[in-house]
Amino acid sequence: MQNITDALAVTGSRHGLMVQPSSRDCALLRFDRFTRMPRFQIKAGAIINGEEIVFPLCQEGELFDFLDQRSSPSRMSWIGIHADSGLRVELEFSIPFRPRDSFFSTIPVFLVQVKAHRLPGIFRWKARDKSKDVPELDLFCELIPHESWSVTEEGEQGLRINWESIRAEMKEDFKDAWDTIDEAVAQEDRLWQLSGEREGLRFSQRVPLAEQPGEACLSLAWATWSDAVLKVGDRLSPFVYTEHFASLHEVCSWVNDGGATQIWKNALRVDARIQNHSLGAAVDHLLAYSLHSWMINTWWVKERFSVWEGNCYFHSTVDVEFTQSPFYLCVWPELLASELDSWPEFSLPGSDILGEAGADTLYLSHDCGAHSAVTRQIYDHDMAVEESCNYLILSCAYWKRTGDDQLIHKHQETLKAYLRFLNAADTTGSGVPDKGVANTIDDASPAVQFGTEQTYLSAKTLCAYVAGEAVFAHLQDETIAMQCRERAERARSHIEANGWVEDHYGVLLERSGDLVNPWTGEKMHCEEIPGWNAAHIYTLNAQAILDLVGLDSGLRPDRLRSDLKVASERCAHAYGNTHSDFANMEIDQHESMLGLAGVAANPGWISMNMLRDIAAAYRGVDLRQLAQQYWEWQCTTNSQEARMFFETFGGNNLSFYPRGVAIWGLFDAVNGRVRDLSRGLDEQRPAIPGIRAPELLTVDWNEES
Repeated sequence: MQNITDALAVTGSRHGLMVQPSSRDCALLRFDRFTRMPRFQIKAGAIINGEEIVFPLCQEGELFDFLDQRSSPSRMSWIGIHADSGLRVELEFSIPFRPRDSFFSTIPVFLVQVKAHRLPGIFRWKARDKSKDVPELDLFCELIPHESWSVTEEGEQGLRINWESIRAEMKEDFKDAWDTIDEAVAQEDRLWQLSGEREGLRFSQRVPLAEQPGEACLSLAWATWSDAVLKVGDRLSPFVYTEHFASLHEVCSWVNDGGATQIWKNALRVDARIQNHSLGAAVDHLLAYSLHSWMINTWWVKERFSVWEGNCYFHSTVDVEFTQSPFYLCVWPELLASELDSWPEFSLPGSDILGEAGADTLYLSHDCGAHSAVTRQIYDHDMAVEESCNYLILSCAYWKRTGDDQLIHKHQETLKAYLRFLNAADTTGSGVPDKGVANTIDDASPAVQFGTEQTYLSAKTLCAYVAGEAVFAHLQDETIAMQCRERAERARSHIEANGWVEDHYGVLLERSGDLVNPWTGEKMHCEEIPGWNAAHIYTLNAQAILDLVGLDSGLRPDRLRSDLKVASERCAHAYGNTHSDFANMEIDQHESMLGLAGVAANPGWISMNMLRDIAAAYRGVDLRQLAQQYWEWQCTTNSQEARMFFETFGGNNLSFYPRGVAIWGLFDAVNGRVRDLSRGLDEQRPAIPGIRAPELLTVDWNEES
């Protein structure tokens, strides 16, 4: 694989490592924003013929002749080839990651291994004098710390690293999402050898050489333990791992007492099961890379699980979590349950948007806080219809996927209030809302962002009503269930009557009207809204989630398949599909309609493509080839700079983003897997034959693959 920026972090525990081969250095992950993480170096490699040959994680030293980077869910590694000696040296980092195991997956430690063996032949045409072969090789790994760190020796085996990270909270009168009050937080880490010896800041191990990898290697562990940092409400909440480990000493003891072996064996087992598919290398890369990018955003404390929105640093952004919900629903649903249980706290009165018509209604807005505080919404404007629909759909999907109905019982009054809001936001009686419809797609054309009757939100509202009917039928509230059924029928009829444009669903159901920019308050009246009839990728955005549990919006299947095919062709771009096939630059008076992200001619979001691909696979529309284009974008950016999963192409800047884990729903989609435990249903009906993909939700991760 091409050498690119990559990272590993322990889920929720704010401990990890980011490596950037292009600048030959590393960064240590903790509480601060990604662009301010302390940079340091790891000088690792082998002494060959008296010279130090290194991997590209330090500024000095001769690099291996050939470097191959590898990435898997639990690991990242580099393989270095030294041509003259015919040696293959590997540097590997591993983390504890076991889906649905909160104890193991949050232990704040990562492991480092350096190992080597001799190539059985020669490297390319490079001649090798076997008479000079040596029976052993010296491997090393040296810490070159950040200038502000205090590194002291601790016994014969380890190093103590004292440094300061930053916790941040938004100012009361903040100007943007980076306008924060910063506080230094003292940190203490331990780096020690599990095998080998240490001299100063260098760890080393002499290993025997053979033509097959041996067990001997240089092994290190890097652990931490932190006091509470994340504010939830009015108090700091401890990390969930502190329930099992009361100190850094206890973490280190667990690692030394067999924990390291558990981590290595688990990584092999978990990664092998996930990688057992026939979807190709690009999907394999995206599975690992998106997971790594999600991990660096996760916070798991005793009171809740939360995820940063990449370089925006918002907590548990509802639309972002909606897009990445296929990962939760197909791999780790308990994480989604935690968010579903906490989001209702951030509900807002519908009267804020609808006035008197919104009395006795609630809506869910964008986020739950930012940086190191889960306290209040930070985003500048509401996305009332979108986020309320998202919650309704996710609540239904979680219940059906797992059979756990506790949350829909607990929050049924909130669910009713959201449904009342959706109905009140429909002022025309069409079945679809026309108020509160500004959405999250903040770099798209005005029609996509601010259009009054968007196909995207109309179809999402339809899905929310379908979900609401299922939920309240289960809760034995036939009145609400019947209301949802009737409203779904109105919405469905309105979409079919006004959304279809020859061979696809257009962006808007109504071609004329006023556009209101929620950022600026500017209005623009159009007799024909530019781009209203464009092909776009958002028709089945919500349906993709319901597909996992066998619910259907009722839109015409033949039209949906045509819509998928037409949009994928007309929205084609080098790195995926753009929002629509309408070029933003064509709009008159565009300056008054700029969203947050400004203007780019043909922007697109990778994870929204992925969600569309899931819905497509359930309908036999095979868009798997696009995965290669998504991966090309990650390589193009991260081979030059540190961005991790770069969500947006064509002008926007959503990077270090967690939302790429939407790709984890592709396995169930190509298998046609429908799991609805409320009906005792768990079956596979693949619409695309001949694909091998594992099922991950019910796996016993402790069993050998």
